[in-house]
Amino acid sequence: METESPRGGLWKSPNGRQQTGGLYLKDDLTGQFHISWYDGIDSKGRPRKRWKKVKGLSRKEGAFLSQALSAKEAKEWELQHPERVKEEVPEGSRPTVDAGVYRYLQQLAGHNLTLKEHRHALEEFQSWFGGRKFADQITRADLLSFKSYLERTKENNEITAVWKILRVNKFYKWALDKKPGEGLVKTTEFKDVLRRKPKVEVYSPEELKKFFAACDPTQFVLFQLYYKCGLRNKELAHLEWSDMDIDRRLILVQQKKLRDGDKKKQWGPKHGSEGSLVLPISVIQPLKEMKERAKSNLIFPTRNGRVNIKLLDQCKLVAKRAGLDESRWKIKSFRATFATNRLRNGYDLATVREQLRHRDLKSIEHYIDYVKNEQLIQSGRVDSGWDV
Repeated sequence: METESPRGGLWKSPNGRQQTGGLYLKDDLTGQFHISWYDGIDSKGRPRKRWKKVKGLSRKEGAFLSQALSAKEAKEWELQHPERVKEEVPEGSRPTVDAGVYRYLQQLAGHNLTLKEHRHALEEFQSWFGGRKFADQITRADLLSFKSYLERTKENNEITAVWKILRVNKFYKWALDKKPGEGLVKTTEFKDVLRRKPKVEVYSPEELKKFFAACDPTQFVLFQLYYKCGLRNKELAHLEWSDMDIDRRLILVQQKKLRDGDKKKQWGPKHGSEGSLVLPISVIQPLKEMKERAKSNLIFPTRNGRVNIKLLDQCKLVAKRAGLDESRWKIKSFRATFATNRLRNGYDLATVREQLRHRDLKSIEHYIDYVKNEQLIQSGRVDSGWDV
């Protein structure tokens, strides 16, 4: 017996226990998971219900809960983005990259974050390499060329590019059933890159004055939030009025479902880094005025009420208008400027880590080093005490 909802969200197992989140637990000794969803209309005009078994790590094993949750999240993504779903191929045939990625993401075990990171890297690789080619045609030269493409064209730093090709390499090993060490690249090849601290690029007070003087009223609020709150690009792009308490001067960064134009989608911050931030006084009144005339749930939407994925373009446009070198202006550098500014102005390390929503102090070491070197120069200690 089971209860059905329009979204297919609640079911009961045969023994009467309610299952949530689109998962159905088969009442047997091994515990098999199934995903249920609605697809189209049947001959009687009713929503057609679909079922799919969640596969385990091997064809002989059942799925653990972590795998079932990952498969559920993958299916939700497919239903939200049907135009990006690739056709699955039968077991045992020679898979194309498109079909192989589709199957790999379905069977990928682990936390939702792992699935999200692999999907992003593999989608970029599919677009660059060509999804209709076969997985066994991928070569080492392809992965290294893809790394160069990410750094030059997509403006990824080297650390990010390395992590992406390592994820593609993991897919390659899975698709061709390779053993450990038989991939196209090895993590040890990039150990120096992965241990390297990120380069810190910040803006001087003079540059910031020129930049903000060239902003229109909406751009002024947008980039003040980047500069004085340390928000990531996608966090601000997905920020809604319901995430903000203007009177209490608070911003809430959280996992949520939001309306993106005429669709709803699930969104969450990088690495699940939720938290609350304090609004700067400079944007309080402008935000109140913007909210009064707002027609969208999003604070900085496109004209069609969609999530604006081109905020970086606005940043470079303002920089060019201000007579600055637009190639130096990036959203990430506003975050670095926020971190170093707060360290100089009395914030302790724990507060800076909390405001940036990093998991540990190691993640902000590069900001600390930058400020320490700056203080050594300003204090004169680096130039004093020498005999010659």
